[in-house]
Amino acid sequence: MLGSVALADAAAVTNAEQNAGLANPFLLLTEQELGEKDAALADFWQQQVVTGFLKAADGTPLFYAYHNTVQAKATVVIVTGRTEAIAKYQELFFELGRLGYAVLGYDHRGQGQSGRLLADTQIGHVQSFADYVQDLHLLQSELSPLLPKDKVLLAHSMGGAVASSYLATYPGVFKAAALSAPMHAPNTELVFGAKDGCYLQQILGWTCPDCYAGFASSPYQNSTFANNIYSHSEVRYQRFRQLFEQQPGLQLGGPSWQWLGEACAIAERMPSIASQIRVPVKILQAGEDVAVRSEAQQLFCEALGTYCAGGSVMKIDGARHEILFEADRYRLPALTEILRFYQQQLAI
Repeated sequence: MLGSVALADAAAVTNAEQNAGLANPFLLLTEQELGEKDAALADFWQQQVVTGFLKAADGTPLFYAYHNTVQAKATVVIVTGRTEAIAKYQELFFELGRLGYAVLGYDHRGQGQSGRLLADTQIGHVQSFADYVQDLHLLQSELSPLLPKDKVLLAHSMGGAVASSYLATYPGVFKAAALSAPMHAPNTELVFGAKDGCYLQQILGWTCPDCYAGFASSPYQNSTFANNIYSHSEVRYQRFRQLFEQQPGLQLGGPSWQWLGEACAIAERMPSIASQIRVPVKILQAGEDVAVRSEAQQLFCEALGTYCAGGSVMKIDGARHEILFEADRYRLPALTEILRFYQQQLAI
């Protein structure tokens, strides 16, 4: 399945009808099964996932988690989005492990269980976007001896920008990458209601780079499912919210002016970054995404040239931003295509 993928808008049909006929060759978890697998997922995370911390060059502690299995076929390295924590990805760890992959993930500096960078730990901050790239390189380098040599990337949102920059900076480390709704350019309208947040950041950001963008306090909020812009799956959305309520240390609020400036700056460089990548990259685009700018993903694909798998983005019509946490009717086809892509690139 290459190029644009049209998936039915199932707003007017029942759950049974939504899932009827959905191909699931890799036996990925469905929403119904997920609700029945709480104990199995918890046991897997506690007994088969190794966690720990590494120190970045500036001393920032970076939390990591990995799963390995005997004769694992390859390693999938997960790079998460802004505000996320790798603990949110327990379902995906479980599925990939069951399919015979080793899995490695971590929390970006300034979020999750990694070290926060400001006294107000709710502000999403980074001094330089290059720090994210170097953190990924540290994790990959330090933990590589423990995991299979053949490695592929699976990155979401901000993680897609980090992964893209990493591929251009460190060629030859990964055999392929799949990017889910990558933040090749942020939708800055979401930050504080301005249509051109990057322009405002240039004007105002210098006044207080470590303040919330827009200057209005915006700590973590436990938004209801009905008001969310990220997923149509209530069961997956509620699992994430419950996790963050049970572990409030994972919570993160809005970004700082400095983070916004770095996100805007990396967006300007994305076409140049894409032109330096020399491994196949599959780009998944959410049809109802309002968190990132979809047109930037297509421009990135064009700049990749022959390395853009399928020649265009794979558009999941109707899906919201968090494709990997979406309803089955969006998530299953998307992950199935990612796994087939990995099989092709790894020749397994």
